[in-house]
Amino acid sequence: MGLFGFDKNDTSAGLSDKEKYGQAWLQIVGQKHYARGLQTMQALSDKGFIEASIALAMFTNNLSLRKALYKKAADQNHPEGLWGYSVFLDHAYIPDPDNPDDAKWEAYCLKAAQCGSVDAMNELGNVFNRRNQYPQSMYWYAMANANDIPDGQVSLKGIARKWYNNGMPYAYEATAGFTKEKYKCAMFYLEMWAGQKITTPLDEYIRLTLAGEPLAAYLTGDIFENSGNFEMAYKMYNAIAFENDAHGLKCYADMLYTGRGTKKDLQGAFRMYKLSAEKGDRSAMFVIGELTRKQNANIAAYWYGVAHTRGFEQALQRIMQLAGK
Repeated sequence: MGLFGFDKNDTSAGLSDKEKYGQAWLQIVGQKHYARGLQTMQALSDKGFIEASIALAMFTNNLSLRKALYKKAADQNHPEGLWGYSVFLDHAYIPDPDNPDDAKWEAYCLKAAQCGSVDAMNELGNVFNRRNQYPQSMYWYAMANANDIPDGQVSLKGIARKWYNNGMPYAYEATAGFTKEKYKCAMFYLEMWAGQKITTPLDEYIRLTLAGEPLAAYLTGDIFENSGNFEMAYKMYNAIAFENDAHGLKCYADMLYTGRGTKKDLQGAFRMYKLSAEKGDRSAMFVIGELTRKQNANIAAYWYGVAHTRGFEQALQRIMQLAGK
């Protein structure tokens, strides 16, 4: 008998692992075949399908089991596994880098953020905020906001105001995962949200984009889009998409899908959305679900399911619709 019980009825023969995962979501959410859906998720997890381990961790109330499932995913550098496992690690409200427990937690949180966990990005923003390390805090808040975290602009405004009220320090301070390139991007957002003059020319952020700094690409792409210069926005997103940045690929796909700044290419957009989703962008996952739901409900449910495990709010509603709830 498996961890979640055993249901001998199996309707998933001949399906791919992604289709089995999606079907399991539909069975669980639809309620009629709840145990069978959990059994499928368990079987997928047992064979090493990490997304199923993440889903099972969400479903269980057994904290020891949840921790083990997240650790299993964390060992594979899965962003939500790293983030989920970090929650179980002892650490202070204001972590001390010289404390071994705090340092271990922060290392997991940082790796989760670098691998694409939006919750981890936001939590790093919180941590550096509590330490009064304003550029580091702004960098991670801006990354979380770019990746569609709810109410992200509240954090941007808050840290910029705090920075302004405390004398606006400009000095670069190295911390784990925080380069001078990231510092420059953070300073743009601090100055902008605090209503201050932008001290670094746009050309520098274009250079940082071409050098592969993701936040610089989001920043410049957004600036050019808002000014109606879609060709330059397309070039900025193309540059970071070339670096295989998940969110950059999604922004690039948006341009191909709408034809802004480039020739409209729906097939190319789909390929880029799919690549973005496979690399972890949750909004791209949702888009792929939308684009495939009429052709294959199980595949759509797969993408909605993984988007939901990453906190994309609309995804669960879509699974419920597919399940007839």
